[in-house]
Amino acid sequence: MRRLRLVVSVMCVLALSIVPVFAHEGRDIGDFVLEFGWRVEPAFAGIMNGPEVFIEMHEGGELPADLAVDLQAEVTFGADSLTLILEPAYGETGYYIADLLPTLPGDYTFVISGTIGDMLVNETFNSADGEFSSVEPASDVAFPPTASLEARLAALEARIAELEAALASS
Repeated sequence: MRRLRLVVSVMCVLALSIVPVFAHEGRDIGDFVLEFGWRVEPAFAGIMNGPEVFIEMHEGGELPADLAVDLQAEVTFGADSLTLILEPAYGETGYYIADLLPTLPGDYTFVISGTIGDMLVNETFNSADGEFSSVEPASDVAFPPTASLEARLAALEARIAELEAALASS
């Protein structure tokens, strides 16, 4: 019985220690709290993702049913920028998303602007600040490694060229 209690205790500790990453940065905006981050953390280059915004009442109450929210996200990487409209997520009050395929690893900056009710929003979030992830290279999670795939492709292209040459000479 003692051994069973020990096993159950260890399993409970392990289960509680396995928590999904929820790396977001929060800001107070009037009566609201806005939390911003990637939809999937950590973010990887070449893998579909996008920004997400959660809006809650500062004091924990429910958002007004008639609350008008009009937000956009200007995402910047180096000298490149793109504006995304944040759309309400289906069936989720106070949850807004946009699709984005980050193509390069590194730090991304988002400027969230627009309105929440009568409140003007103009907040800058930068992954370099560490509150949400920078985009990581897909090679960190890619399998099989792309170098292996590229080598196999080059070998196949060489074999095709050999076969084409053999056909042309016969």
